[in-house]
Amino acid sequence: MPTLTMSPPDRTTQHRTTTRRLTGRRAPDEAANPEWVLAAPFRAHVTHLMETAQVPWPIVAYQAGVPLATLRTLLFGRHGKARIKITHQAATQLIDVRTEDLRWMRHSQISAERTGTRIRLLRSRHMSWEQIAEFLDIDISFCQSLARNERTCCSVMVDILAQSACETIGLSRWDDIDAQ
Repeated sequence: MPTLTMSPPDRTTQHRTTTRRLTGRRAPDEAANPEWVLAAPFRAHVTHLMETAQVPWPIVAYQAGVPLATLRTLLFGRHGKARIKITHQAATQLIDVRTEDLRWMRHSQISAERTGTRIRLLRSRHMSWEQIAEFLDIDISFCQSLARNERTCCSVMVDILAQSACETIGLSRWDDIDAQ
């Protein structure tokens, strides 16, 4: 007479059902949710990009098309805990960025009109010249001349960083700037 034993898949199913009953949640199953991937390799990729291209993390977020909050928590964690997983979409967007995609932003010039407006918005939110200049990776005198519209152009990187600073303090990308 055959013995009544469960095959491995049946044991897994029973364990999940028991776990669900005990905790009220589904047991984590990576294969069941392909929308999430481990974050560590992508954190390392972003760190490598930042070091080789010599750009800050908001530039990587902009180039990848990933929200600032997503990249911030990937790099710095939340409440002292490192982020374990990221979405498959964010991972794909990040892995597609190369060092060459970022280097040009430090040197290519664009009109500084909106950058000056963004700096004035940051100042109106009580940010100091030192804080703004440090975030934009420029010296204070250059920052002040951008705010006074004395400069006609600035690097793409400075413009993106000014945009990122505005987004970080809750200003929308373009609406608040157009209103000024």
